Amino acid sequence: MKEKPDPKIINLPCPLTEKENRAIDAFDLIAILALMKEYNRHEIWRRYGPLGNTGGSISLYVSADTYFIEMHVQQMQRIILSEKFNTNPFFMQQVVQRITAAHSRDLIMDKIRQQGIDTGYNPVSLSCSMGNTIIDLIVNFDQSFPTTNELPRGNTRIEETEKRPLDVYDLSSTLYLCQQNLTETIFRRYLVPGAEDGKAPSRPEVNITTRVGDYKVHLNFHCVSTDEERFIPPPGNASVATIHQVLQRMNFRHAPELILQELHDVGLSITTRQLDTGFTLQRYINNTALKLKFSRASK
Repeated sequence: MKEKPDPKIINLPCPLTEKENRAIDAFDLIAILALMKEYNRHEIWRRYGPLGNTGGSISLYVSADTYFIEMHVQQMQRIILSEKFNTNPFFMQQVVQRITAAHSRDLIMDKIRQQGIDTGYNPVSLSCSMGNTIIDLIVNFDQSFPTTNELPRGNTRIEETEKRPLDVYDLSSTLYLCQQNLTETIFRRYLVPGAEDGKAPSRPEVNITTRVGDYKVHLNFHCVSTDEERFIPPPGNASVATIHQVLQRMNFRHAPELILQELHDVGLSITTRQLDTGFTLQRYINNTALKLKFSRASK
């Protein structure tokens, strides 16, 4: 779902968007919630505090054809405890990712209700607090936002239960589960039934292929033996956090130099030519191997 700047919406200039020469988009909402999960409110203000404004609040607005999202971050003088804070930054991040991946509104609302959250159908209001920092997320759905998803899909457990094809949300979900060492959860959600036929039972593999922005991305996840030495080819062992940032920047079609900067900042030497054609990032964590192949999709 393509986001587009709305001339009626004005986000105040902030250090990050000035540095990156781009407009605020859902990448920034996801980033703020990730920093909130880490209790890193100082970094939130360093990146997104309005230039020339030393007040204790940040407001961001993101508009697309079928939704409008507001995020308000406030720093209070004392810790606030209230029933108003109905969720946590991790779940709010999931909601933003589902909305921007164009999951159906029925599915999104079902996930919210499973959390026991009492909110309206439109707009949806979610809030969380960490210490004396609070975040309000308000989502307005357009009438054209999908209520059902009739796209062709496979037969993994997620596709069957959520009635949608796999997408960038599932790539991010697999990264998180891999980081948390939740290997069985990955296999339970994303292993194609019967895919392990003809292979040793200890070597099931998850394979996900989907379009992310201007790229075709293929993810492979499987278990490996820890008894043998393993050589990791260039550009080396990428962190889950870096892979996630690359995916999100691709998803929101950030400039190629911003994607390259994410890689170069952590010592991964991908060239401009590779970014324009194809490259691979991989991560070995404990007894698991995660590999993502990126190839520029034809325009």
